[in-house]
Amino acid sequence: MTPLPSTSVVGAGAAPVPGRAGRWSVPLLVLAVCAALAIGLAGWHFFTAEDAVLPLHPVVQLTPVPTTVARVMVGLAQLPVQANSYLITQTYDVAGPFLRPGAALGLVLLLGVALAYFLAAITSLPRLVFVAGMALVIFLLMSLNADLLAVFAVGKRYFLLLALGALGGPAYYFHAFRPETSFPTRLATFAVLVAVLGGVLFLKNPNPADLTALHLSAFFTVGGAVAFGLLVLWVCFENVHGLLWLNTQAETPAGRYGLLPLLLAGGLYLGALLLYYLNQSELVLVPGLYLDPYLLLVPAVAVGWLGLERRAATFGEWVPLPAARLLFLVLVLLAAAVLGYALATANDPLLQAGRDFTALAFLCGGTAFLLYVLLNFGPLLRQKKAVYRVVFQPRRLPFYALYALTLVALVAVTMRNNFFLIDQVQAASFNNLGDLSRLESELLPDDLSRALLAERYYAESDALDQHNHKASLGRAALYRFRLQRQNEINILRRALDRRPSPRISLRLAALYNEPKDFFDHLDVLRAGLRANPANAALNADLAQLYSRSALRDSVAFYRDRARAANPDDATLPANELAYRIRQQQWNEARALVTSTGPAASAAFRSNALLLAQLTGQPAPATALPDSTAALTSIRFALLYHDGLNRAVRGDTALLPLLPALAAQPANAPYLDQLRFLRAFTQHYGGRPVAAQTTILPLATGSGPATAYYQQLQGLWLLDQHLPAPAALRLQEARENGSAPAALPEAYALALTNQPDSARQVARRAPASPAGRLLLAALAPDLRTSYGQAPDSVRVQYLVLRGDELPTAALLPAAAGVADPALRAVALRAQLPRVLEAGQLAAVRQALASAPKPADATASPWNVLRGELYVRGRQWPELRQLVQQGTFRGFHAFQRLYFRAALAEADKQPEQAARLYAELVREAPFGENGLVAAAAFHTRRQDFAAAYNVLLRGIDYNPQSVPLLRAYVLAAVPVGLTEYAESPLYRLGTLLSPADYGTFRTEYAARRAAHAAAAAPWN
Repeated sequence: MTPLPSTSVVGAGAAPVPGRAGRWSVPLLVLAVCAALAIGLAGWHFFTAEDAVLPLHPVVQLTPVPTTVARVMVGLAQLPVQANSYLITQTYDVAGPFLRPGAALGLVLLLGVALAYFLAAITSLPRLVFVAGMALVIFLLMSLNADLLAVFAVGKRYFLLLALGALGGPAYYFHAFRPETSFPTRLATFAVLVAVLGGVLFLKNPNPADLTALHLSAFFTVGGAVAFGLLVLWVCFENVHGLLWLNTQAETPAGRYGLLPLLLAGGLYLGALLLYYLNQSELVLVPGLYLDPYLLLVPAVAVGWLGLERRAATFGEWVPLPAARLLFLVLVLLAAAVLGYALATANDPLLQAGRDFTALAFLCGGTAFLLYVLLNFGPLLRQKKAVYRVVFQPRRLPFYALYALTLVALVAVTMRNNFFLIDQVQAASFNNLGDLSRLESELLPDDLSRALLAERYYAESDALDQHNHKASLGRAALYRFRLQRQNEINILRRALDRRPSPRISLRLAALYNEPKDFFDHLDVLRAGLRANPANAALNADLAQLYSRSALRDSVAFYRDRARAANPDDATLPANELAYRIRQQQWNEARALVTSTGPAASAAFRSNALLLAQLTGQPAPATALPDSTAALTSIRFALLYHDGLNRAVRGDTALLPLLPALAAQPANAPYLDQLRFLRAFTQHYGGRPVAAQTTILPLATGSGPATAYYQQLQGLWLLDQHLPAPAALRLQEARENGSAPAALPEAYALALTNQPDSARQVARRAPASPAGRLLLAALAPDLRTSYGQAPDSVRVQYLVLRGDELPTAALLPAAAGVADPALRAVALRAQLPRVLEAGQLAAVRQALASAPKPADATASPWNVLRGELYVRGRQWPELRQLVQQGTFRGFHAFQRLYFRAALAEADKQPEQAARLYAELVREAPFGENGLVAAAAFHTRRQDFAAAYNVLLRGIDYNPQSVPLLRAYVLAAVPVGLTEYAESPLYRLGTLLSPADYGTFRTEYAARRAAHAAAAAPWN
């Protein structure tokens, strides 16, 4: 071999670097920055596009759990107040596919930059190259079909003519008449022209900018694929070129590797590409790591740029090196932009076509280049010469033969595959057109033709590249919008037949949401896990699915796998706690709450509050919600459980926030629950009348839902010691389908002296200890066998029927109960009756052994003490009781009554009037307080005020004998005796004949006295 002349060799050991720093002019630097930006965006979309196009999100399931949130005590019976709490579980679903108009705008901007640089570069090249470049520009402008956007007129190609004239004319002028014009001047000219054309295109057409961008990007798909293919062909052998440089770049022959290492390295590289091609575009490098040809494209482009100066020997006669640098960066910019947009939109036909073409081109081009090097420089490699310096100066096989061999191999393989590569590019183009039509259908939802056109485009893509995921997901989105569930299932199943995808598996599994779909759901998740065993979402969903079965080991197994794959998954602790609650594993559930701590998710904290309700444990502290933010399912459940826990503690902090939350339109799905929570908070927060008003719209109507709220109304009325109206509401609830309402209705009937009706209703109630106790207390022969009955039955009899006893036996019957706790219940039931009988001394003696006024359990006893002091006019004792005694719950209204009585006794009528008015407004169920308020106004000769007080009382409690009697008498001085006829008749049904006759006599005397006083003196 003849030694190479020294002039052909640059300094030994120099790498194929760009060369002198002076060549980095400002325009070239700007173009390089744009190309780097496009590459960076493509890399960003490579890692993030799936989350943007098909975002994974948890789906919340709220499972109603009947929970006893409070109890209404009727003697020894505890009548449960139940409400639906909500157990939160979460599975995963996939939204989308979402359109990416932002990515389309980025592609259009980069296309404009590339077009300006390309035109500026080719105007200084030889004529044939200029003509070829302008032909590419013309084909590009024609392929964009910008006139379809109706910039000037529909169906006319005015914008195309404008673009051809605006760009072609200056290009020809610069090339033919002003070749000496500097590159910055030409670039500025074309940049301005391209910007003006872009402005006209975006501002003059009637469509939104997003739709315009999607239109241009869709019609640029084929052109972009051509640009990407040209770049791949240009750098198809550069990786082997880089290996050659690594083998021969050392300063001395001793540091170079020579022929054999090059063959080994090149063979390994080309062998991997061959295996990738033969293995249906898949090659596992190490477990979990697959070969992606796009990653090979990055070093190839880098080596191609660094070796461009030496490679100029092959094209310098046609394209000077400065122009070649510009054109190379333009090509990189376009290819990266197209690839980035394909990644951003998850357009898998184009992505797979790019991978296959890159791998095949790199295999063919790399093999041809290796043969080219061996044939031309084999002996020099054996001698360990610096071959990389002269690799583009062949002596035997010309350089163009390398490309000829590469192209022949590519065409042959493509023909063997029936040009499937072209079909994939066309399928990608149809996918982008489908996205464009989908956006149009979203902008015009009433125009069904746009959605049908989108489905047709996706179907064409599906026909060209069967079951590709982009088209399948696009069609599935259209089916989902039209609520065609089975069509969506079918299209997703076919997509999984083409290639496994965790996201599609999760979406398909989410569609199997009916109990009968259990095994289909299981099959989809298990198939997804076979292809992706370490996917956290699939493992978590399978664990949640198994939680619906008795396979506890499977639940734990897949939950552990999900936790190992994603330790930070917030859905796992919430689902595990829900599972523990459902299995009633209370100790394990409490341990999980303790170990998770305060940093848990909102779903976990909601389930923790439910656990506290179910186990009777103190509820964890929860911050008040933001009333301006819309409620999600999790935020609603957390608010709901926190509200129930606060209400039973008497905490009313949520009351100002609930109306604001209910007023937001976004919270409409939770409107009934928010109204219920508001009423619940009002009732247990000391505003029972407001609670009845709040819940009334929910309790109006018929049906099971209405029956629940009617039952709740009845229980709350029973809690206010209003059995007669409670019985009516509970009867309505029972007739509307609420079986649990029968037992409280029976108790309410028993308290209104209707034992026969109470027994009849109690027998219809579900069996319970409270029901059996009621039937025992209502037994007809109990009075004869009272002494032999158990203490519990005797006490319940006194609570329900104690007024049947003679006056002298009222207190002894209660005192005779042996058990102290039961005796206390009996005394609290009988002492009000003893008070009504006027036996104040006996009451005083019985209260002497009651808990002290300041004791925590003294509240019901203090009510009796206060009434005793009022009737005995013991004002100092009453004052001390009001100041030091304990009054809890509704007993606080009795304290208000006692304060009003004290103010009246202290000759403070204004203070007494204010307190009585507050009592009438907040507690119209308090008979003694309302009768006292009416008497107070009567003594002040304010008969109208007295009448209004009693009218409010009988409106709220129409069966109260004291209120009815006082109302009938109060109607006389105001001259409204005609309105007293109905209450007078009602009294006749409630009083014994003797008592009713006595009252009629009193009423007649009162009317006669009023008539005499009102008669004229003459």
